[in-house]
Amino acid sequence: MVDASKLTRIQGSCNGESLQSVHAPKLAAQHLPISPKQTSCLRSDQMPGAMPLRPTRDSTDWFQAKEVLTSTEEKTWRLSLTPSIIHVGTDTPYQSSRPARNALLNKTLLKKPLLNKPLLNKSLPDLPLDSFEEPPDGGFWAWAHTFAGHLAVFNAQGLNLAYGVFQAYYQNIYIPEKSPSQIAWIGSLQIFLLFFTSIVVSPMVDKGYFRVCFNGGSLLLVITLVATSFCKEYWQLVLVQGVSTGIAMGLVFGSGVIVLMSYFSRRIGIATGIAAAGARGVVYPLIVDKLLFRIGFPNTMRVLALVALVTFIPANIITRQRPGVQCKGPPQMDWTMFRDIPFLLMTAGMFFSFWGVYFGFYYVSTYALTTLHLSPTQSLNILIFTNAANLPGRFLPNILSDSRFGPLNTIIPCTFLTSFFLFLWIRATTHTTLIVVACLFGFVAAGLQSLYSAVIYSFVPPGDQAKASVRLAFVFAVIGVACLTGAPVGGELIERREGGGYLYAQVFAGASVFAGGCFLGAARVGKAGWRLRRL
Repeated sequence: MVDASKLTRIQGSCNGESLQSVHAPKLAAQHLPISPKQTSCLRSDQMPGAMPLRPTRDSTDWFQAKEVLTSTEEKTWRLSLTPSIIHVGTDTPYQSSRPARNALLNKTLLKKPLLNKPLLNKSLPDLPLDSFEEPPDGGFWAWAHTFAGHLAVFNAQGLNLAYGVFQAYYQNIYIPEKSPSQIAWIGSLQIFLLFFTSIVVSPMVDKGYFRVCFNGGSLLLVITLVATSFCKEYWQLVLVQGVSTGIAMGLVFGSGVIVLMSYFSRRIGIATGIAAAGARGVVYPLIVDKLLFRIGFPNTMRVLALVALVTFIPANIITRQRPGVQCKGPPQMDWTMFRDIPFLLMTAGMFFSFWGVYFGFYYVSTYALTTLHLSPTQSLNILIFTNAANLPGRFLPNILSDSRFGPLNTIIPCTFLTSFFLFLWIRATTHTTLIVVACLFGFVAAGLQSLYSAVIYSFVPPGDQAKASVRLAFVFAVIGVACLTGAPVGGELIERREGGGYLYAQVFAGASVFAGGCFLGAARVGKAGWRLRRL
């Protein structure tokens, strides 16, 4: 018989509040005999005065309390804090609703008896109270945030993917005195700042300034679209459409991705795929195509601003930081990532992949117009077809990633296939072949564009989740540099080719993405070897 009055209460501190752990199992509280054969492991929510615990994301040396609660002639009870439960040690393994976690939890349980030990009363380490809850990985609010993320990406990356329309319009009509490379800097600045501002956005979100980033970025994006309608000079377009719009995109995109990923764990690939589908870049090019030559450039930009405003309203109403993840402490730099060879190889792979991939989206319409001498409508349709094929490509790879292969195993073949179709573009010398190649390129490139966040997240070590945003921001910044320079380098190669041919630029884009696939493959081998496993 176990005397409940002899059981020890272990208390800890969480953000200045008292944390009460296990008082006693219910059987003990009722003065019932307890034996290993009769009692299974009790979760913390089955114990009076208890609450679920999980480690903070930066707790690599997670505290495990091995305190003897009481001793009987038959059994010594011990308390073990594991990443998601408080476990009262018995010989019966803990079984959760997630089989993947069972092995990890049962592996950490105490097996050696601790007999004749005095009762201990120590303090648990300081843990953020709101970091205990796990991602819901589904439910109304999680999927609502996926929809909101779709709208946010629609106005950030989707608007940038439509820059190919502006590239052709500026190059041939609006500012024809500027070279293709100079005009490409406008779109490159957009995508560069979209990724690079994550260095600032990530710690701001961690400190609780999500609303400032997301709501402020949404408003700024609408304002910059209106301001672009008044631009008539090249430097004005660079400053407003390139820099200001890029910063607004980065505020919306960076904060939206961080919050969305906090709602999912196992289904993160599908969630990010649905959100990334917003970047399909079909709506904005169609609007420009129908209105640009009817109402003019200024009014067309104001219509785009109205579309952004209308779609941002539900996104800003829905999106909020998930309760349980906000951290108002100082941001923690993860210096260990510079010694993590697989992580660095993955970062290099992302750089080279994104260095070449956006060249295809920016220049396919211009290529059709200047090299194949198609009409403006036909050349614009090529870009629309490319972005339309991009939409299903943002779902299928993500479904395969979550259900079977994992994000890294899925993104590698997508990267090599993207490189293949960039090389195949060299042989697309007719209208029909260009449509086929452009659609296939858009489809396979979508896997690269939608899975990179999940791939980066997979390189965060277990127990180090608080630094996930640091690694995410670092790789985003590297991707931003690649996007900033990739399209202008391609434009410069077009100028250097006699007659303005695209051969050098196409080889550059294909070779760059191929190198990215090689680095991602090396990162996969460095992380898990040559074994066939989900990764």
